[in-house]
Amino acid sequence: MDEAYAHMNSDGKTSKRGLVPPDGGWGYVVGIGVGFTFMLGFGSSNAFGILFHNFFLEQGGGSGLPLVIGVYNGALSISGFLGGIALKRYSFRQVGLVGAGLFVLGDALTIFVHKTYQLVFTFGVIRGAGFGVMIPVSFTAFNCYFTKKRTAMMSANQAMSSLASITFPMLVTFLLTEYGLRWTLALIMAVDLHLVFAMLVMHPVEWHLIESNEPVEKELTDLNDMKNKPAENYDEFSVRMLPAGEEDDEIKSVRRRKKESFRMNIVKMVCENVEFDLLKDPKFVSTLIGLGFAFVSDVTYLAMEPMLLFSYGFSKMEVATCVMVGAISDLAARLSLAVFTLFFPVDSRLIFFVGTCITVVLRIALVSSNALWFVFVMTAISGLVRCSVQVLFPLVLASAAPDRFPAALALHILFSGTLMLLADPIIGIVYEVTGSYVYCFFAMSFCCLVCVVLWTIEYIVYRKGTTRS
Repeated sequence: MDEAYAHMNSDGKTSKRGLVPPDGGWGYVVGIGVGFTFMLGFGSSNAFGILFHNFFLEQGGGSGLPLVIGVYNGALSISGFLGGIALKRYSFRQVGLVGAGLFVLGDALTIFVHKTYQLVFTFGVIRGAGFGVMIPVSFTAFNCYFTKKRTAMMSANQAMSSLASITFPMLVTFLLTEYGLRWTLALIMAVDLHLVFAMLVMHPVEWHLIESNEPVEKELTDLNDMKNKPAENYDEFSVRMLPAGEEDDEIKSVRRRKKESFRMNIVKMVCENVEFDLLKDPKFVSTLIGLGFAFVSDVTYLAMEPMLLFSYGFSKMEVATCVMVGAISDLAARLSLAVFTLFFPVDSRLIFFVGTCITVVLRIALVSSNALWFVFVMTAISGLVRCSVQVLFPLVLASAAPDRFPAALALHILFSGTLMLLADPIIGIVYEVTGSYVYCFFAMSFCCLVCVVLWTIEYIVYRKGTTRS
């Protein structure tokens, strides 16, 4: 059976006795591959401000940094959405290797950049798209291999990602001091080549099913529509036997129908995977917008904090240490939240809301003093609070559309990606006009404030409606 369809069956829904996901075995190899994917994908991105600080100084300022980050996250979100669609037709490895290839290609081209617009294309578009494609591959493969041990293995993967966030700033600082920017980028590319092997281990789970005495119901995708080719797809060489004049016209007609069919298939795939009727629910729209603006603030903060600290006159080692403190605080908060939720139920939306309120204050507080101890304290608190945004957002989104989470996630990916493409360049313009990172952090605080105000209005409106009813 073709690998692309190894996890599918044309019978729709079948019952297999004795075949279940391994919950171990080759699944551990897949888990390591997923861990490396997120470790390498997020690690170097978190050290972006340190890595390209001198590069942006040579370009005349840091206004290009938000543009690169915005394009990177926008490309990541959109390609992640398209990667999820591609998994319905192609295998984990086929889609994953495309993503790994784009990621490494972006690394290779970034070595030779000399202008900001080149960095936008190589790092932002190509590298961001590559990582975005690998994310749905990693999550889907992981969920296929693990059922009972899913939480424990995901915690291990989160630990690997957090470990990279802690160590990469120091590592990048050391490499820049010893080898300079170009050779540091080359070494990062060499490390990122391991992503090819991480994607190669993403075998279809059907190759590694194990026997069990319990009957298992499994949903399988119907391939009849995929296998039935439309009439427009017949080979243009089938018209070669026509007379000369009719042959050219017929070939042009066939090619035109192919192009039209291709466009219609793209539109059809997008419409099938995005349920726009969710936007009729005001509460869901409020959640979607709030999450999107909170994400813009969080992602931009990670990239721009090193630039702010450099403007304070901190050394590279002091900046790297500060970033590491924030990452350690984030990891500590994640572990504490995981333990706390084992014993006590929590309101994810309320914690997210409170964390966003605190973030509004923290963004402003960070630019109120350039004392080293004060910056370290603010960064540590920001790391603790950041956990509420990064960890709880899927639960907040699920609470807004409990029965339609995949559709809600698709809308979130598209909205947040588009918002980052628009908002981050505007923050760059703010720096270009003012010449200060202080106003950029005010803009990030404003993004969080949008979430706070919107959700407060929603709470008041729906509380009044509930009281009246």
